[in-house]
Amino acid sequence: MQTELFEKYEVDDQVMSVTQLTRQVRKSLEKKFAMVWIRGEISNLRVHSSGHRYFSLKDDSAQIKGVLFRGDANGLSYLPNEGDECLIFGDVTVYEQRGEYQIRVKHVLKDGQGNLRVQFENLKQKLFHEGLFDEEKKQVLPRFANNIGIVTSLEGAALQDFLSILKRREWKGNIFVFGSSVQGRQAPEELIRALTKSREFPDIELIVVARGGGSIEDLWSFNDEKFVRSVFECPVPIISAIGHQTDFVLTDFVADFRAETPSAAAEWISSQFLMLNEKFHVLETKMIEVPLRILFQKKERLELKGARLSSTSPILQIERHQQHMDDLEIRAKSTLKHELARKSDRLESLEKRLLGCSLKSTLNKGFAYFKDKGGKILNSSQSLKAGEKVSATFMDGTSNLRVES
Repeated sequence: MQTELFEKYEVDDQVMSVTQLTRQVRKSLEKKFAMVWIRGEISNLRVHSSGHRYFSLKDDSAQIKGVLFRGDANGLSYLPNEGDECLIFGDVTVYEQRGEYQIRVKHVLKDGQGNLRVQFENLKQKLFHEGLFDEEKKQVLPRFANNIGIVTSLEGAALQDFLSILKRREWKGNIFVFGSSVQGRQAPEELIRALTKSREFPDIELIVVARGGGSIEDLWSFNDEKFVRSVFECPVPIISAIGHQTDFVLTDFVADFRAETPSAAAEWISSQFLMLNEKFHVLETKMIEVPLRILFQKKERLELKGARLSSTSPILQIERHQQHMDDLEIRAKSTLKHELARKSDRLESLEKRLLGCSLKSTLNKGFAYFKDKGGKILNSSQSLKAGEKVSATFMDGTSNLRVES
């Protein structure tokens, strides 16, 4: 009976590995407990050499492990210490290698800031349901605004950072500053007045609301409901450039564009200008290069046609024939000269041969010839008769002789 139950269990049910089960638990936790706020006390805090922070968050009855990675910690204005009461924002997950569930921390606040965070979340939800965050209600920012208004503190570093970046990147345009305090009780009303002045100022094409970083209390003026609604209702496109990269205020959600910092807003504005300037430069280059290239091509075509005309002109044909005749003349003279030299050599050779066979040459060799009294050359001894007179011619002259026998 037990064997049958075991076999049925193996067949009917899927047996999961520890990894599979842990992974399913992690996915379930991450899906259900994403982006939660937890209040508790920091204990067992350990800062690793990598920069990551590991700790436990506990209350009177329970505790949960937490991890704050270096990348998330770098953007925080406050880092928890051992024993601090904190509000932790993050995602619940599972560290599979140990099978432990933990919270991956994204943001940390001291517990005293908890009430402001609650107010922030409540107002955020209210404005969200009213549709103030809807993307389709946001205005398109002008890419090449020439007149820009900035609502910020006249004494703050945000304004100087904003202006210095525009100057360094050689942005061409007009900046109109509308001063306001950006912190304290009077700040929301001053911000509203400054925003109203900027939207009513002639020819303003873009407005930047700017402030440097700070704590949630420092930035609270930009969560004021009246000011947030003023930003939403502004007919001029607005860039919200409040705080640092990790700071979020409600102005960010209703503005037409959020820049992480005032410097980032200046970079966005100047980048559009630089892009346009680069396009103008490219067009200018093309306007110069294209006509020159066309003229060069026309010149090449004219030169080619001129060469073709020259190659078929009567004058060129005559010149070619003249050159051919000159060439033939040169070749004929060279051939004639060579032939005359050869004939001369031949004649000289024949002359030498003739001279070598001449009578004089023969006499010079010791020979002589005889003639009878009639002047006939005697070529046989039998032609001689005793008592007959003959003449003998030698190399050096002729002598008369008489045949004795």
